[in-house]
Amino acid sequence: MGKRTVLCLCLGIILSACGGEGDFSPAGNMNAPRHGHTATKLESGEILISAGLTKTSPLDDFEIYDPAQAVFKPYKIGGLRKRGWHEALLLRDAVLITGGWTNGGEALRDSFLIEPSGKLRARAMMKFGRYDHTMTKLPGGDVLITGGNDGKRAIRHLEIYAVDKGRFIPARRPMLMARQQHSATSLSGGDALILGGAEGKGARYAELYSSSARRTRLVRSLTTQRSRHSATRLKDGKVLIAGGLGKEKTLDTAEIYDPATEKFIPLKGELRVNRQQHTATLMPDGRVVLIGGWGGEGRTLASAEVYEPGKGCFWLVGEEMKFPRRLHTATSLDDGRILIAGGASDNEVLNSAEILTIPQDGKSGC
Repeated sequence: MGKRTVLCLCLGIILSACGGEGDFSPAGNMNAPRHGHTATKLESGEILISAGLTKTSPLDDFEIYDPAQAVFKPYKIGGLRKRGWHEALLLRDAVLITGGWTNGGEALRDSFLIEPSGKLRARAMMKFGRYDHTMTKLPGGDVLITGGNDGKRAIRHLEIYAVDKGRFIPARRPMLMARQQHSATSLSGGDALILGGAEGKGARYAELYSSSARRTRLVRSLTTQRSRHSATRLKDGKVLIAGGLGKEKTLDTAEIYDPATEKFIPLKGELRVNRQQHTATLMPDGRVVLIGGWGGEGRTLASAEVYEPGKGCFWLVGEEMKFPRRLHTATSLDDGRILIAGGASDNEVLNSAEILTIPQDGKSGC
């Protein structure tokens, strides 16, 4: 048992000594168990749940979570290939879905736009098949697609989805390192920070993508090699990089990237729990909530913790989820609550969902 597990074995009346306020409540069941899916918040406030995987097989079905009725509804979209480990992003008035892993280990090249009505508006083919990649919205509305796996190995390829043209165009050169299970975060100045997921000597190096140059350049190295981490742009424009898989173990460290200095600054306050394959959700008040994931002791986590930007520390939410989850989704609702859907436990793929509520002026454990 690790030192942090011992420290935070909080029960009943001593919960407030190690954690802050917050509670989980049931949110019903999805129409299918799934992990490796996506959850995209629409302008209506509804959440589009797309495809994903059962224990072994990819899916081609979709559903909508309606917060007003607190139910999941089937969302019929036909003619699409089954997939998981794809990416989804809300554009002006439609959801762009790209790539994914499908039967036979194939990395898909196809992409498509889904209108809120469920109509397929357009299809386009990426230059390269990929899964475990990223999509990041650029200034002007175009979308940067980075890295991933082509079905055989991690790749360096970059391409841009040009919204007005409805097609993919190549970047001027690929990334400096092949990456998958990495992160790509839009910065307030228009660049995108790409980090993690690489192997070998370049594993700690990050890259900055410039929209004007359509290429990346090297920036200072991370303090720790990591993949399967989370990267969240904070309200002050800095980026919180938390947890992940290090060279030999699941991490409990975090660092801040400062775009003004292009430096990575290690946080003195560590995560309360070692975690990778977790989610990170930015709250309306600027705090970041890390949920679930795979723990340092080799099991799926039911815990959540909150990062306080003003204090530079993390605190455990007082309650835990009903089901441990990794490879799930966590999406902020209009009222500030967080919808956690699907994922995998140690034994099964889940169809259940939960809602996390954290008071804006609640007690923290920092």
